[in-house]
Amino acid sequence: MTEPRTLLAIACPGAGAVDTLALDPTTGQLEPLATVDGLGGASALAFAPGGEARGASPGASPAGTTLYAACNEGRPRVVVLTVDGRGAGRVREDVPLPASSCFIVPDPAGRGLFSASYGEGRLDLVPVPGLSAGPARTFATGRNTHCAAVSPDGRFLYATALGDDRLSWFPAREALVESALEASPQADDGAAAPGGSVAAAPGSGPRYLRLNAAGDRAYVVHERTGEIAVYARDAGSGELELLERVSAVEGLGLEPGPVRSAETPDPGPGVVWAADLRLTPDCRFLYTTERSTGTVAAFAVGADGRLGYLSRTETEAQPCGAALDPSGRFLLVAGEGSSHVTAYRIGQDGSLAPVSRAATSAGPVWVEVRGGA
Repeated sequence: MTEPRTLLAIACPGAGAVDTLALDPTTGQLEPLATVDGLGGASALAFAPGGEARGASPGASPAGTTLYAACNEGRPRVVVLTVDGRGAGRVREDVPLPASSCFIVPDPAGRGLFSASYGEGRLDLVPVPGLSAGPARTFATGRNTHCAAVSPDGRFLYATALGDDRLSWFPAREALVESALEASPQADDGAAAPGGSVAAAPGSGPRYLRLNAAGDRAYVVHERTGEIAVYARDAGSGELELLERVSAVEGLGLEPGPVRSAETPDPGPGVVWAADLRLTPDCRFLYTTERSTGTVAAFAVGADGRLGYLSRTETEAQPCGAALDPSGRFLLVAGEGSSHVTAYRIGQDGSLAPVSRAATSAGPVWVEVRGGA
């Protein structure tokens, strides 16, 4: 029986659009499907958990699947889309966001969407139709908050503060349940205070944090230095303990980069500008992208969770967003500077072989895969 094609959604703020593509799960061939225009500042995407459609094959559920798009042009908002089995999307409604967003992820318990604001240094849990009708909640995370991740057991919420070089965690079951909100610790501005935090290396700029499937290791890519930090995670307390730091940019001749914003000048191509980090579903390999050089670094993940450098692959210009297909056979990398996406077949040794490339709308920054890692 032929496997249904995998559905990709790509946020392209340069065009104010979201593209949909299909990925053949056997060959890795990409096929552009449709474009949803009128999404100014589309910066981050998330498929709703438990959506009906599992792929982009003809004949899929006509009800489609729900896709959330964080859009920052004008007023910050989440646009709720329905994507049908052929990749065509239609806008259902807008949900206001309390701040601009660079990262969204559904709360697996179904209470809403976590939205990280880089510009305003905050993390919000926002009720979204179809997920929750509960109250909004703000978390004290720090300057240039860049991502949110919930542990696989659902007990802790983690966030990175790129500008403060800090990782924080919050007790999810206590801090997020409506009946416990008043009793949870609060920062001076009324936001929920973290249950704990750990300092990253000064000037490193922690960007994305990913947890392995077992939930006992956390991996953090640092935008300013290109380091990957590996942490052991205590399931009971949520605490993170540093195991190692490895460089993903060694030999590239780059200097540490600045904290970037719309107000700071472009530092040019000679500095580190690390971006995405992805773990294969079997947690054997880790990949991270570097935008200044347009490369992907590959690492093997040992039995203890530590990393061993494997190789570096030239890829799209300014590779901001990446994703893995559900099977872990293919890595998808989008080039903000090239307006293309490339599918790489992952070898048994973790090597990357390009198998397909497709054009996108201008400036792709985020790749979301239905059911992907």
